Amino acid sequence: MATDTDLKSTVPTMGAEGGYLVEEPIAPFRVSGFLCLLLGLLSVLAIVGYPMIALPLMAIAFGMFALRHWSGPRPVGITPAKIGMVLAVVFGSCGLFVHSLKARTLGNQAEYFAREYLEIVGNGEFNIAKELNKTAVNRLPVHMPLKEHYEAMEAKMSADEVSERFEQTGMHPTVAAMGKGIQWELAKPVRIYNHYGTTKADVIMTNANDPKPTQVFLIMDYEIDSEGRGQWRVEQFNPVMKRLVAERVL
Repeated sequence: MATDTDLKSTVPTMGAEGGYLVEEPIAPFRVSGFLCLLLGLLSVLAIVGYPMIALPLMAIAFGMFALRHWSGPRPVGITPAKIGMVLAVVFGSCGLFVHSLKARTLGNQAEYFAREYLEIVGNGEFNIAKELNKTAVNRLPVHMPLKEHYEAMEAKMSADEVSERFEQTGMHPTVAAMGKGIQWELAKPVRIYNHYGTTKADVIMTNANDPKPTQVFLIMDYEIDSEGRGQWRVEQFNPVMKRLVAERVL
């Protein structure tokens, strides 16, 4: 008598050899992983321009989305996402370091230039101060005598133009009246920023040793001249003004 075991062994089974295909789950394709890799490669631009810091941030966001939990086969795009996130972190960190170092260097230069400008105005050397208010390309040659040049220009000016002379604008008369030897200090940290592609610096200086300290607000532009050297220009030289802000907006 045949047993169940014998029957099972004699019944033919159907498998891949018999013509049946075994269905295997298909690995999902995650586009976000490849977008993360692309943005990670483009994150090298963060070293060049500060606004490009957004690229590594976007790469990390896409990478985290691509690395979300999955069930079943490993999705296609996981490895590119990991590579993209590593590149984003490396280039983003380098970009932040470079721009912070640049801002610190420009801040120190702006502070030094502001001190020099205040000393020049305090010494009454307004002709030199006039040149420092011009862009590098519009400044007079070094060998040209400034005193004779500006005296000749004032001789051609009308009475109204003479009354609006450079040394009577902004904080120039106040600083000139204070005289020489004033110890100027920073009232606030130097603010470095970009305005329509131009690097600017806001510097507030004060004579803290005076019983009634005077604060001077300078806005300066930074540009590269034709010889590749960095040049500062004083755009504004005014007293510190408190802005009137409404307590509430209805």
